[in-house]
Amino acid sequence: MKFFDKYLNKFIGLLIILNVLHQILTSGYELSDKNLYFSNIFVLVSFIIFVIEFITRLILERKISTLSAIDLIVIINFFFLNFVDLRIFRIFRAYSIFSNHRILLPTNTLLKTIWKQRLSILGTQIVVFSLLLIFSVIIHFLEKDLQPEAFGNILDSMWYGIATLTTVGYGDVTPITDLGKLISSFAMFLGIAMFALPAAILASAYYEDIQKRNFLVSLEAITEINLFSNLPIGAITKINSKLEPIVLPARQIIFEKGDIADALYIIEFGSVQVEIENPVILGAGDFFGETGLISDAKRNATISVQEEAKLLRLSKDSLQELTEEFSSLFEELKLSADNRTG
Repeated sequence: MKFFDKYLNKFIGLLIILNVLHQILTSGYELSDKNLYFSNIFVLVSFIIFVIEFITRLILERKISTLSAIDLIVIINFFFLNFVDLRIFRIFRAYSIFSNHRILLPTNTLLKTIWKQRLSILGTQIVVFSLLLIFSVIIHFLEKDLQPEAFGNILDSMWYGIATLTTVGYGDVTPITDLGKLISSFAMFLGIAMFALPAAILASAYYEDIQKRNFLVSLEAITEINLFSNLPIGAITKINSKLEPIVLPARQIIFEKGDIADALYIIEFGSVQVEIENPVILGAGDFFGETGLISDAKRNATISVQEEAKLLRLSKDSLQELTEEFSSLFEELKLSADNRTG
């Protein structure tokens, strides 16, 4: 199962993305016989792989999830119905596979924010829909006699109302009465305000959730480090409040041998290399930089980023304040520094 989750899933995700790109790039184009041959081979081989993977996943999981049901519908359609190309719907599966990647974490947070704020958003949309109905009825009675083909009934008037309230303004239908123009102008300004309201609700909630997620991620990273594992939650929270997150690209030098020791660093993700006689690679959950702080000495090695990394920086002053308040932290730091220098 570990192999299935780690490697095969990613391969399937990449294959899904390639199939979606293939569907987009080949839609509506006349392919040469040679290109058509290779195109059909790619599609057929892909679907055979998808079928094998679907059956394997069904045997291992012994259940059909929503995403598996989508896979099943796409497979049945391809082999038996071939009604329409449904491969695009597999994009949800690809998103599920790569959803834990750090690039998609903000997207996950956004989706969760939308779900949490669904009642507030629904409330604003009910108000918008009510205004749409009122506006459509008014414009219907003002314009129906002069433009029966465009405003002859309320449903037709709603098309104009939607275009106006959303400020799209296609221009295919326009009022000709003075009062109709006046009311439409008012509706345009009202539409801007009403559609900005749910955007403001989402933006505010999304910012709060991002801040909370960053705090919790940092908190989790701290508690998993042996250096802080025995500290009370109050100390962990205080440490977290003093951490400065920084993201550094690959090959970026963090500090060089001989530099003044001014901070302790915790690796949240990525990796760094300690450039000594036998280079050492440190990864997520590791920390470095404490030796110079404890001994009040200069850096004894150069450390650079091996692959893009997010570091949590704890300044010397903040660390000194914490060690004075929590003596056990100082003992752990001293022990760690002694082990590394010894």
